[in-house]
Amino acid sequence: MVSIVRPPEGGEESYAPAIVDPRAGTRVAIGLPLLALFVSAVWLATDPATPGLSLWTLLVLPAICAAYGLYPVVLGARSYFSFEGPTILLAGLVGGPVVGMVAGVATGLGDVNAVWRRRSAFAGLAMLQGFAAGLVGDAWRAGHARLAFAVVLAGAASVAISVVCRALILIDRQSWPSPWLARGTVFDLGELALTAPFLILLAGAFSASPGVVSLAVSAALAIVGLGVRGLIAERSRADRERQAQLLDPLTGALSRTAFEDALAREQARVLRGERSAGLLVCDIDHFGRFNERYGHLAGDRALRFVVERIQAATRGGDLVARWGGEELCLIAPGVASLAELEALCERVRQSVTLAPLELDGETVSVTISVGATFLTDWTSGEETFARADEALYLAKRLRNAVCVLPPRPPASEAESWALAGAS
Repeated sequence: MVSIVRPPEGGEESYAPAIVDPRAGTRVAIGLPLLALFVSAVWLATDPATPGLSLWTLLVLPAICAAYGLYPVVLGARSYFSFEGPTILLAGLVGGPVVGMVAGVATGLGDVNAVWRRRSAFAGLAMLQGFAAGLVGDAWRAGHARLAFAVVLAGAASVAISVVCRALILIDRQSWPSPWLARGTVFDLGELALTAPFLILLAGAFSASPGVVSLAVSAALAIVGLGVRGLIAERSRADRERQAQLLDPLTGALSRTAFEDALAREQARVLRGERSAGLLVCDIDHFGRFNERYGHLAGDRALRFVVERIQAATRGGDLVARWGGEELCLIAPGVASLAELEALCERVRQSVTLAPLELDGETVSVTISVGATFLTDWTSGEETFARADEALYLAKRLRNAVCVLPPRPPASEAESWALAGAS
């Protein structure tokens, strides 16, 4: 019998099957870009003078901002560094508010690995920062302020806007207060102190040599890109070597230790706002009876067979592991909806069920039960695994079945604060 088990109506299980709760930043993700557009519209209405735009300011610098978004330097689960921020300030200082806004929009286009909420929210934040830098830049270019003062003032405005927007995001996510805000502010101030001298030099030289300055910023982008690619390649190589040492000797799948490491890494990516991921837990139906009837050597063959069939149904980037006994796990990055996760589970189940195992001339039917849920940014990897295991328990009631449960609702405000402090 094949069944897609869904939670009963009402109660906790009726929680909407969304990967990201609507309270987790949606209002800010929509509101910040709209606020930035409103502010710019008001400014254009009160100051209708045509801004002095050029190919370098309107196209080249925003394109560099977008490209920088492809190469963030990951510092932790919730923190990363990119040269987008300094480049937005440079664009606003030398090109004015419109150019600063365009550069801010470009940051959302470059952050291709993030969910739309993060892309939209931080693009809106960057638009406001670029607009503020543009206003300061207008004052500098008009001779009303010295360049060094303009850079410091634009940076200070950028930090203040960042603090306010991050606070709004935390409030919207119901995780206020959070040490993330203080850490982010300290990091922004450090970034300003390090980049201000370079911004002074680049902004001062831009009017005379925009091509040279753009080339210098592009060269820095190339260096950062190569460095990040090298780090990613080295990390991937180290991960492959570690996984090779941590393979299950019987099935060739990842071992439990390797799976736990991979789950922690995937959880960190989700915490940073990158694409969501599904977690599947599979169990071979009636495996004890199978061993009693055919022997343990045949049971080993069945385990290898099931792993091979699961791997045949997976996509590139999916990770299959043996948790223990006849229980197998699958991490599926990039799964974006409940329907997509259900389809993957069903494909895995059918891959095993529809390919009978041959044992000494006898055709043996092997079936599995599959439980699944999503990794979220408000639960730990352990809690997610427990939720997937709960789904597996429901599927095993029927056998040869699939059960997908949505994540548990976000914790209360106090619990969210405790989780944020622990992360």
